[in-house]
Amino acid sequence: MNFDIPNVKNFCGGNFQDWLEVNLIETCNAHCDWCIERNGYHPVYHADVETIADMAIKSGKTNIILLGGEPLLYKYMQDLVEILVNSNKKVWITTNGLLLTEKYIDKNLIGITGVNISIHHFDMLKNKQITKITIDETKLIKAISTLHSVDAFVRMNCNVIKDQIDTPEKIVSYVQWAKKIGADKVRFAELKQDDNNFIDLAKILNYKYNLNDNPFTHGCNSDCVIEGIPINFRQMCGLQTTRRIAPLNPQQVMKQVLYYDGKMYDGWQINKKENIMKTENSNPLDKAIKKATDDKLNEEERKRLADIIKEEVDKKVREYKQDNPRPTSGGGCQY
Repeated sequence: MNFDIPNVKNFCGGNFQDWLEVNLIETCNAHCDWCIERNGYHPVYHADVETIADMAIKSGKTNIILLGGEPLLYKYMQDLVEILVNSNKKVWITTNGLLLTEKYIDKNLIGITGVNISIHHFDMLKNKQITKITIDETKLIKAISTLHSVDAFVRMNCNVIKDQIDTPEKIVSYVQWAKKIGADKVRFAELKQDDNNFIDLAKILNYKYNLNDNPFTHGCNSDCVIEGIPINFRQMCGLQTTRRIAPLNPQQVMKQVLYYDGKMYDGWQINKKENIMKTENSNPLDKAIKKATDDKLNEEERKRLADIIKEEVDKKVREYKQDNPRPTSGGGCQY
């Protein structure tokens, strides 16, 4: 059987193996139509900050990148960053920038290595159309300056989107804007799992910068310098968009992802309803809970129902603690 082998510079080809991605929170304050986590796996259980930090440290990875959802909505960010930094971890965050203020940085992000700010247009009104959130550019500039004052690296993330950032001229305009607000680097990424709004970087940039039609085998990451600022281009392969040919029996290097339930998973997971504590129309637990509300029950019947409820709850907890079956893996690739 023939196998397509990923480029060694790809995430799935073994690059960035000293990184641990953390799905820190499922909620988000933005509403992007092409959100790649909309159908992502969202556990019911939320582990405490100590468990998340301990699992990240035990992973042995040097770089810990906090993702979501919108990670700045996480209530215990200050504690998490402090624990990880004190354990000699390099901590990174990817955020939409709405909550990124001088005050937030001073309180929560001291010691952080870098922040990726996802803003998808150099015009904040158009970025609002894309993300449904309003970014104050003046506050953003102050926040970036504050991040630099604590020695944090700042990269702007921009998805190339049809009718938004979709030409070489607009890419240059975005780079000029990023340079003006003080960013250290820019990443332009193609859309994942949104073929209608997909923009092919290779085609619009005439295959410059090592951009290609087969990112799986020829490389999905390429670097260059535009307008004096470092640029990274991130292409989607046929595993992530139907606009490119899918690899044949692809062999990939799977990486672990830490979810907010405190568990490590092989790659990002697709949506799966958890089998825990259902409260409607199911099994003896639901029936016992419903019956226990009957005022006409005598003491013996109540005791019997209490035993049933306890037994069923214990069973559900045991099932939850078992990791099998895990949700189907969404692969080792995320951006």
